[in-house]
Amino acid sequence: MYICICNALTENSVRATARSEGGGTSPGKVYHRLGCAPQCGMCLKRAREIVREEMQTLSLARTAG
Repeated sequence: MYICICNALTENSVRATARSEGGGTSPGKVYHRLGCAPQCGMCLKRAREIVREEMQTLSLARTAG
């Protein structure tokens, strides 16, 4: 599903970038890594939620492993 229409970013691409090493711990860093920047801002709330979810998942994986 697209979360950012302005930059044609999908939820999967944002999740994968947030999970990748050096991908980013904030929407701004994720967007930068994907080669773009937020335009209208309508996507930022959902992007922030996705990044937070992925950071929590990584944190849990590190503590479990």
